Amino acid sequence: MKLIYWLLKIALLFVVLYIGDTYLKSFGWWSVIICVVAFILGTRLIDKKIDEYNKQYFLKRLPVLDELKIGQFITVELLNGQKLVNRVYMASLSTEILIGAEPILTFGVEELEQGTKKNRWVKLKKVKSIKIVQ
Repeated sequence: MKLIYWLLKIALLFVVLYIGDTYLKSFGWWSVIICVVAFILGTRLIDKKIDEYNKQYFLKRLPVLDELKIGQFITVELLNGQKLVNRVYMASLSTEILIGAEPILTFGVEELEQGTKKNRWVKLKKVKSIKIVQ
C-alpha cells in the first residue's frame, strides 16, 4: 500500500512539473508557486482518499472499532498470538489505535507522565481481533 501511495505522489509531482514547465513558462517564478500549491493540494487529496480507504477496510475487518468509546476496557489479540488483556481504549487513527494499560484517574504531572509511558499505539494490520470487556 505504501508503494502505491508513494508512486502516486511521485507521478503527481512529475505531472505538475511537466504542466508547469510546458504551459507556465511565461509566468516565471509564479509558475513554481502554482506548481507547489497544486502538488500540495493533490497530495492532500490522495492522503484523504487513502485514509478513507484504510478506515473502511479496517471497519470491515474489525467491526467492533465502530462501537468503541474512549475509556472502554478491551482485549486485543495480535496476529502473532500475543493478547493485550484489560487495556483502556483511548483513541484511533485510520491505521492505529491507542491503548493504555490502566485508566488515568488523577491529573497530576507525575501520574500523567507515568500513565503516558504505559500507553501504546497498535497497528491495526497486526490485530487479529478486538473484544470489549464488560
